Amino acid sequence: MSARAIAMPDERRSRWIPWAFVAFFGVVLAVNAAMVVIAITSWPGLETRHAYQRGLAHDEALEAAAAQAALGWEVEFAFEQTGERTGALRLDLADRFGNMLQDADVQAALVRPTHGGHDLLVGVPHHYGGRYLQDVALPLAGQWEVRVRIVAQGREYRLRERIWVEP
Repeated sequence: MSARAIAMPDERRSRWIPWAFVAFFGVVLAVNAAMVVIAITSWPGLETRHAYQRGLAHDEALEAAAAQAALGWEVEFAFEQTGERTGALRLDLADRFGNMLQDADVQAALVRPTHGGHDLLVGVPHHYGGRYLQDVALPLAGQWEVRVRIVAQGREYRLRERIWVEP
């Protein structure tokens, strides 16, 4: 065996090394491109407005919830679908002694949790006794959040419920 054969590496063995680097970075770029596409197409872009201020107001929210519980009001909420994307909101209101609340101001905000621009704000009028009814027509089927605000006897009561609207 000659000295020249030992000193010279075989070029055929090391030819794949640059291609391994190219393949590695190609895989990294392909995965990054796939992640960008998934991120852009999957996030609806909805965010909580004033999230920092709401976080700071957490203690006030807890105090308001305790004050609401101390009222002792009995609030029964129901949604009955009556047609294609239509239904009736029903609230039965009573004070801590079982007396029906007949003079309440009831407002309901119907909020689509995953799509902006379809929210509704409706007044829920008194029907009889402590019952409040309102027919609603919703633009989309699916899940909705109903945020109810009740003002009676100088006090405020808030309620959040989720409803499902069939297509």
